[in-house]
Amino acid sequence: LNDAAAVKAVQEQYSALTDVQQSLVTNKDALDQAAVTITTLQEEHAANEAVAKTVIEAIAALPATITIAQLTAVQQVIEQYEALTEAQQALVTNKDVLDEAAETIAKLQAADEAAAKNVMEKIAALPKDITLAQMDAVQQAVDEYVALTKEQQVLVTNKNVLDQAQATIQTLQAEQAVNEAAAKIVTEAIAALPVNVT
Repeated sequence: LNDAAAVKAVQEQYSALTDVQQSLVTNKDALDQAAVTITTLQEEHAANEAVAKTVIEAIAALPATITIAQLTAVQQVIEQYEALTEAQQALVTNKDVLDEAAETIAKLQAADEAAAKNVMEKIAALPKDITLAQMDAVQQAVDEYVALTKEQQVLVTNKNVLDQAQATIQTLQAEQAVNEAAAKIVTEAIAALPVNVT
């Protein structure tokens, strides 16, 4: 396409010749081939621009402030961009906006993974055999899990361990309540005995 103006100028020069002069031009077929090539390149460029325009519009449709909620949307636009040919990619004028969105998503994902990893480490640190002595540690892990966003909670791969620890604590608390109630009855019965048993 860099030669389009030159080919057009030569075509105009040729057209300005008389019929006799034109008949003396021995390489007219080269001019015709150049004109066909330019037309083909222009058509290809127009098609590339149309395809690139869809990606430009998809990038422009991304929100100004990217959150993890836009993860899928950003990934889809990246896939659209990557599906373009090199020539089409070169026509995407707002690629920098897509790059920034991708970078923001990567940072948000890293932050989510770090938050989830922190909770997973708390859960992993719980002993295998839970006793009431670990009640505060279990509750702290539960509180930290609940404080995560839904996206972060999905990343916690050992949630089942936390659920089991919670269930064990509840069972132990119920057993302790039954034991304390039974002991209280006996303690009160002992207290009701006369001081001087005869």
